[in-house]
Amino acid sequence: MTQEQKFESLIEGIVSKGYAVCDNFLTPNEVENLLVTFAQRYDAGKFKEASIGKKSEAHQESSIRGDEILWLETDSINDAERMLLDKNQAFVNYLNQTCYLGIVDTEIHFAKYAIGKFYRRHRDTFQTQRGRVLSVIYYLNTHWVAENGGNLVIYTQEEGLEKSIIIAPLAGRLVCFESEKLDHEVTEAFAERLSITGWLLNRK
Repeated sequence: MTQEQKFESLIEGIVSKGYAVCDNFLTPNEVENLLVTFAQRYDAGKFKEASIGKKSEAHQESSIRGDEILWLETDSINDAERMLLDKNQAFVNYLNQTCYLGIVDTEIHFAKYAIGKFYRRHRDTFQTQRGRVLSVIYYLNTHWVAENGGNLVIYTQEEGLEKSIIIAPLAGRLVCFESEKLDHEVTEAFAERLSITGWLLNRK
């Protein structure tokens, strides 16, 4: 499948269901290079415990969210990070050209869930601080098995009934969903869980 075909399948899912999953969006070699950079950044003490709430009211709450994160610099010259940022921007450009979403900025961070960590049900936007159009998650977990938990659960509505969509965090997989419309959570991880999470914004 070409990159354009992957973009089209993602758009089709977002339009029809509000979310989409694309396997093998990242190649095994790209995943491996990102894992090397991830480990280097983590071992250097660059990660911080994630917070909840908008910036002016952000605070840590381990009973809700337990991941550690590191924001990516948009001008990074690290090869692995540059590859990811460029692929993400190519998706943004395609969305703007075909769907006229007016995306003008992105926010992207590494995320590590240690064993026993989770992120309770939430939505990726705040009523007083809009701008996140789509959420994107790139997974880096090689040899992941069901017993490891750590699933993404997206909650959708079908004919007035809530439905839970369970998505395993498999290496190379990209998940994309509407930030303002869909609740989601990360279930407890029973193995170290690594990903790159981002948001596509229609305002700076």
